[in-house]
Amino acid sequence: MENHNVCSNDAIGFRNIDVKTHITHIFQSGPNRRFQTHLSFIFVMGNILQRRQTSFNARLAVKKSWFPRVNALLEKISDSTVESYTEKLKKNSFARPETEGEKAAADLINYVNYVAEHVPGSMAEIQSMREEMFSIVNTDGLPHIFLTLNPTDTNNPIAQVIAGRDVDLDKFFDDLKPGSENLERSTFISQNPVAAAEFFDISVKNLLE
Repeated sequence: MENHNVCSNDAIGFRNIDVKTHITHIFQSGPNRRFQTHLSFIFVMGNILQRRQTSFNARLAVKKSWFPRVNALLEKISDSTVESYTEKLKKNSFARPETEGEKAAADLINYVNYVAEHVPGSMAEIQSMREEMFSIVNTDGLPHIFLTLNPTDTNNPIAQVIAGRDVDLDKFFDDLKPGSENLERSTFISQNPVAAAEFFDISVKNLLE
């Protein structure tokens, strides 16, 4: 009851926060870095974000010359046909269409292209990056220097601090464990991929600035 009263009080100034911002906040300020080191949380959240972006930004593209054919096929497909045919394909991906609606749905796939915008890792994003690179080359010419940045996170004390290790940066090399220090540093980084990404971001920004 108390929580309900608080949430319904407009004077407090609550505001809606999107999922990506909330996840970023959890990663950066979670208690004891438990979300950063969780074995599956980062993958589950990444999958959820990708599914949301796929659902919200997905489009179906059809060639103009195919409009009459596609329109005729859509008229033969009902909601129940889509649901039943989907369940059939889930059980057997090689299932053959039987009803007229299922045959129309199977035929429709040949005319419709799935286009997803701003979805990480999608072919649309890769194509967009290629087009951006081609535009830069056409505008500014070919690059003269190719540089690959690869800051070593396992040998940098700053990365260890970001990963949550209690390290005195002023005495970092005073108390090393012979033969096991490299393994310990690698273990800390491998258990916290968020810290490794944050260290890479900091290193690249400082270098470019």
